Amino acid sequence: MSPAKCKVCFLGRKVKPSMSGFHLARREQKKLDLHRDFTVASPAEFVTRFGGDRVIEKVLIANNGIAAVKCMRSIRRWAYEMFRNERAIRFVVMVTPEDLKANAEYIKMADQYVPVPGGPNNNNYANVELIVDIAKRIPVQAVWAGWGHASENPKLPELLHKHEIAFLVPVRPCGPWETRLPPPSWPRP
Repeated sequence: MSPAKCKVCFLGRKVKPSMSGFHLARREQKKLDLHRDFTVASPAEFVTRFGGDRVIEKVLIANNGIAAVKCMRSIRRWAYEMFRNERAIRFVVMVTPEDLKANAEYIKMADQYVPVPGGPNNNNYANVELIVDIAKRIPVQAVWAGWGHASENPKLPELLHKHEIAFLVPVRPCGPWETRLPPPSWPRP
């Protein structure tokens, strides 16, 4: 492509547009508008329109730290793209005294928090019975356990299903053990 035809040129050389800021937001919005030929006002309308049977408006995040932050950011982005309201899905987070003392970012992002015991994770984020109890008490329609902690315990989805609470999980395998890839070979000294 000649410099005359480039959208952005610097000293006669082609320069790619910035991948941050206003340019990226405009580009992403164009992509969304091209693929979206419908409007949906709420999660309930979304479920009705697409033939679902369960409306999820409140999610318990049974994890902490960056895992919780990434989950909330992703779902809020999707909610904004789908409903034009990033707060269409509300979040309840579990919070230990250590998380409160650290003023963890995920607590600020949540709509509500539930204090849980501190200490090792079998007292809180890996405690399946505690997670299910909180999910029933609040109540929430879904639980996201992230990675680590209780997400690896098969008892969690079983108990949630028994109480008609959705268990949110990734749609693709996440690790080599799930894709049947051999473990990495380490160089020998």
